Amino acid sequence: MRNVTIMEALEHTAPQPVALICTPRPDGSTNLAPVAWWTYLESEPPMVGFSIAKESYTCELASATDKIVLCLPSEAIADEVLKCGSISGRETDKAKEYGIELAGDEQKYPVHCKLAFLCNVSQKVVVGDCVFFVCAVDKILLDEKQKHIYTLGKDQKLGAL
Repeated sequence: MRNVTIMEALEHTAPQPVALICTPRPDGSTNLAPVAWWTYLESEPPMVGFSIAKESYTCELASATDKIVLCLPSEAIADEVLKCGSISGRETDKAKEYGIELAGDEQKYPVHCKLAFLCNVSQKVVVGDCVFFVCAVDKILLDEKQKHIYTLGKDQKLGAL
């Protein structure tokens, strides 16, 4: 065995499913932020977690509302998901900007996703320059016809399952 960096370790644990964190914005629209740092935490009660930069708009919104949807977007919107990671939602309605159709009543998420976890934030833990959100899952929605996207390692190429 040899010592490696965390980034090299990530290359050897690919593929990693890409997720979108969907949070309500003050104007009623929905902010969309791609994350690769998420995980299942518990099965009973169901819980998931994700990590995002402290200074991000998504961190601000998730902290203010305690409501998020963690969804696994499908290959139908892979290019749009990548674009969502390139700009802040503070000034831009990314769903509108990139033509991402949303579903859901109170908690919105893209129509083109395989799984959607409708959650309430139950804990926040500062981890370096990020905040790790522990979320209680209220409902899980599945569309078996969709293929979710995942990263293929350091080159950030996407694939679909």
